Formats: sequence, structure tokens, C-alpha cells
Amino acid sequence: MGRSLLIGFRPQGRARLGLVIATSLALTLGPQAWARSEKPAAPAKRAPQVSLEQVASGLQMPTDVASPPGSGTLYVAEKCGVIRLIKNGVVSKAGSIKSITSCDSEHGLLSMAFHPRFADNGLLYLFYTRRASGDLQLAEVTVRNERVLRSTLRPLLRIRHRESSNHNGGDLAFDGRGLLYLSTGDGGGAGNEFGHSQDPRSMLGKILRINVNKGTRYAIPATNPIQRGQGRREIYAVGLRNPWRMSWDAPTRSLWIGDVGQNRVEEIDRVRTGHHRLRNLGWSRYEGRLSFDPTEKLTKGKLVWPRATYRHSKGISVIGGGIYRGSKSAALRGYYVYGDLSGWLAGFDVADRSRSFHLDTGKQGLLTVSLAGDKELYAGFTDGTLWRVASP
Repeated sequence: MGRSLLIGFRPQGRARLGLVIATSLALTLGPQAWARSEKPAAPAKRAPQVSLEQVASGLQMPTDVASPPGSGTLYVAEKCGVIRLIKNGVVSKAGSIKSITSCDSEHGLLSMAFHPRFADNGLLYLFYTRRASGDLQLAEVTVRNERVLRSTLRPLLRIRHRESSNHNGGDLAFDGRGLLYLSTGDGGGAGNEFGHSQDPRSMLGKILRINVNKGTRYAIPATNPIQRGQGRREIYAVGLRNPWRMSWDAPTRSLWIGDVGQNRVEEIDRVRTGHHRLRNLGWSRYEGRLSFDPTEKLTKGKLVWPRATYRHSKGISVIGGGIYRGSKSAALRGYYVYGDLSGWLAGFDVADRSRSFHLDTGKQGLLTVSLAGDKELYAGFTDGTLWRVASP
């Protein structure tokens, strides 16, 4: 069975909140180790203590948080199409695409991303579901004087999504070369029933990559893995179910993706962006590392196994996530931070998986863990609150 990612937080047959990653063990050195060295050995690095610092309240279903590169001024996407501005602790309205956005079920304003050269061009990219049809729409809009100018909105890419209202994906992320990645769901229903995920002719159930700096609307990067006549050339990776949140990390040159599972497993995937070969994340032949549909053939691409998984005894829908590279919480640097719709947050050191943390927030309905332009991580909940992920 499928389940709603944005509403109805009581999926049938799901276990309640639990631990996702065991608490890291504190390592100590015995007296014999001290005797073998003239200098005391450095203490083992421990997992950070993590907390949430409230940034705002009174929001309406915050689905994503973004800010211009290097800026601490936050823009918050609300599910039904309103964009809020948070500056110096004050919340105001920056703009709206409510009149053209469908927001029933899992529809809505899904995500947004500022252009890497925003200081020069003032461009913001929006990913939303179109009113009436439910199709996925990527659009470009100008931000001037901290206001999103609806009159400047320019549609770039429309993806047909009419068989079901769920599994839209979707997120936006720019890499270090200014290429834009889009994550899309498999078209909805259950069990990849419409067959999109492994079909190279469909842009659903994929990671797409385009160049918004060239062409009338966009151009296809020459290094994209699917060539003309083999399928949609926008495709960068296949085999996803519902990649609700993803982020790009410069030091690892990778996309980190939280792909929502079906009945048993939630998964976190890493796709390196320096290669030119098609990657296949396995759905629906696999759910996580488990066999889901043995009859499903992996049509194209090299299989990529998940970086991390957890079962539904511990959560219900993964909410990725990003690697912390900010300046306010030094102990968190290098940790991939994610959460679950049921409310908890967790993370692990990407250089040493033995170091991890788990935070029971005491809240339910986590909608996003977003990496903003100031390199800080923000968590938004269905109760309209927004928090910064922090470590002393």
C-alpha cells in the first residue's frame, strides 16, 4: 500500500515511533595504552549532542526551506503555495503561487532552490503540482527586494502525473557546476503499478539533471547518461519510488537522497555526480536491500545499494536530509542529518558510520529537513513550527 507523505499521519499497519540508529559507544583508553605512548592519545570522537532551536511558528505545512547562497534570510515553502520570509526572527509573506498550485493529498509546492548566482540574476526555482491536472511543474521566478514576483514566473519543465495523486517526489538541488537536479516519484499507486520507475521513456521515478543556464528553457548536459533515442535525456538516475528530499554535498560530490519505502524499508541513497554512467537505485525490484518484486527487471544502469536503511518498526516515511557543513554547530560537521515523518531526527558521520545520534523531538509530523544557503539545517513540522538543528 502507498501512504500519504504530507497528510493523514496515521498510516495503517505501521509501527509507532522507535529508535532508528543505536546510540554510539563512548571509547576509552586503558592504562596499558597510556604506558605505551609518551603523549596521551587523543580521546575518541563522540557523537554530538543534538537539539532543536525554534526559528518560527505559525507557518502552514512548511514543506521546504531555502535561502540565497551565504544568506541567513530564510524562505519557507508552504504546501498550498505561499512562500514566507523569515528575517531577524520576523515572519512575513514573500509571495504566492497558490492560484496555480494543487494542494490536495500529496500535491502542493514541493520544493524550491535559489540559483547559485542569485546575487547576479535574482532567480528562484519552484517545483510544484499544477492545479487541476496534478502534473509536476518546474518554474523560474525572479526575487527582488525579498519579494517573489509572481508576474515573472516562467514554466520550464512539465511532467505528466495524472494516474494517482501520490508519489510526486520531489526536490531541487544545484551542484557545484550550476546544474539543476530534480527528484520525481514513481507516479503513485502502490508497487510501481504504472511501471514508470524502470522505464527510461518516463521522467517519473527518476533523478533528472538539466542546465537552466542554456537553451530557451533549459539544455541537456552533454554528460547525461542517456543518449538520444534511448529514452528521456533529462534522466540522470532511475529506479526511485518517492524521493521526497535530497541535497547535494560538495566535499563528497554526491546527491544524498531519502527515498520513501513501501511496506518494510526506508532508505537513504548516495549518488556520485562526477560519473557519466547511468545509476539504478533498484525500485521496484528492491525495497532498500530487500527483494520486493522479483519479476521487475532492472532495465538500465548500474545498481546502487542504499547507504543506510531502517525498518518500519522504527519509522514510517524517511525525511532526508543533508550533510551539515555549517559554522554554528561544529560537532555536527560531516554528519548526514535526516528524520522520519513520525517526528524523530537522526544522523551519522559519513566518514565513520559508527558515530551516530538519535533525537526524539517529542513532536510528530516532520515534513522536511532542509539545507539552506547558510549551510545550516532546518526542520519543519506539520504544526507550523520551524527549527534549526543545533549542537552545543
